[in-house]
Amino acid sequence: MAATALQPRRAASPYARRLARERGLALEVLTGSGPNGRIVAADIETYVVRPPAPAAANGPQASALGTTIQLATLLQLLAGFADADTPFTLEDVVLRAAGCALDDVPESHSLAGAPVALEQPAGQLVFADIRKGSLAPLRARRLRAIEAGIDQSAEPAALSLKLLAASEIRPVMMPLKPGRNMRLVLAAGHVTGECLLSFDAAVVSEDAATELLTRFKAYLELPLRLLA
Repeated sequence: MAATALQPRRAASPYARRLARERGLALEVLTGSGPNGRIVAADIETYVVRPPAPAAANGPQASALGTTIQLATLLQLLAGFADADTPFTLEDVVLRAAGCALDDVPESHSLAGAPVALEQPAGQLVFADIRKGSLAPLRARRLRAIEAGIDQSAEPAALSLKLLAASEIRPVMMPLKPGRNMRLVLAAGHVTGECLLSFDAAVVSEDAATELLTRFKAYLELPLRLLA
């Protein structure tokens, strides 16, 4: 049987050994200041036990993708609806575009059924099956929920959607909302919009996030499909 190599005994004064034993300190963690690195009582008395480093938080591995969206065609169409009995707004169309983009990305189908949570000042409104039916019922549902003061922040959704009030702003970092794997933020100007998609990289792949943002951009730049 091979002999097991013994660790060399740390040089320490008898008093230092006794102090270390009383304080539960291993001599191996100490640095000796005596002759030839010998551990003395002063080394025990001045040693400060450092707390362990905190474990990494188990939060989302947030990543983000951004793009510029041409909005001129969409804004012209919306202006044409301004005199209608139920004029559509940019918020209605952006909500539809986000829902349609989610439906187009197969990976998103496993994300809580892929509904969209629309961020409002009073909370979030969750919409599922956004692609189905015309835009008018979707708008009516949104307005009724706002008037009723409904907050559905606790309900599951694949992503949250936010329109920034200020135009010509480029969002560069937007944290995910609790319970959401993605967050889509649009700052709409008079001609273009700056868009940022934040996503949990542990749940949503970069390829899926890229495809989602590409689809969302295409729907808003070619919006006739959304205004049914």
